[in-house]
Amino acid sequence: MKKILKLFVLLFALQFCHAQQEKIVELKQYYNPNNKEGNLFTYYYKDVNNYFTPFIGTWIYQNGNQTFVLQLWKKTKVEYPATSTSKKMFHDELSGHYKMVQNYGQPNESVIYTSQINIGSSSTPWPTIIAAGKALESYKMTGTIFDVAGSLHPNYQMGIEGNLVFTINANSNPLTAKWKVTLPMGMRGSDEPSTFTIPTDIILTKVN
Repeated sequence: MKKILKLFVLLFALQFCHAQQEKIVELKQYYNPNNKEGNLFTYYYKDVNNYFTPFIGTWIYQNGNQTFVLQLWKKTKVEYPATSTSKKMFHDELSGHYKMVQNYGQPNESVIYTSQINIGSSSTPWPTIIAAGKALESYKMTGTIFDVAGSLHPNYQMGIEGNLVFTINANSNPLTAKWKVTLPMGMRGSDEPSTFTIPTDIILTKVN
């Protein structure tokens, strides 16, 4: 009986240690509905193909003396709770902030609006204005973006939610990209704002 108990304890200890091991998986599998996660590993869905790399940096769009400036960066190993178990998992994602600037790069430069503000009426700043930014193929990024540039409706203090598609023209030099923002499909409140303040269909140029 003692031998059986010792064997059980040993097997449990080995399984526990094994469960602490990290398994790196291609990021695309995180969004695959057929993806199955075992209980023996902590999963890290990583940008192993470096699809994020071309997006990282500063992008601008100029319209007269006004310039829309987008800053994108990569967040690695963002922790999330698993959907089916209590264990945690991690994945990479793209994040960003934007601003509209008058006389960009000039001594009299001024900011017309910026996404680097607090969330609604709280004291918590937006860590990013792009949610779940993902690039599952070369030169194309999708995600959810929040337009907090205009006057915020008291019932919708997160701003206007939009679907973002950001597609880089890999053959351009310097790099350019099409920025497209649309309203999500589905029901909307009768008082919910739906007119974006931020640009919704422009060509951005990467400057660094």
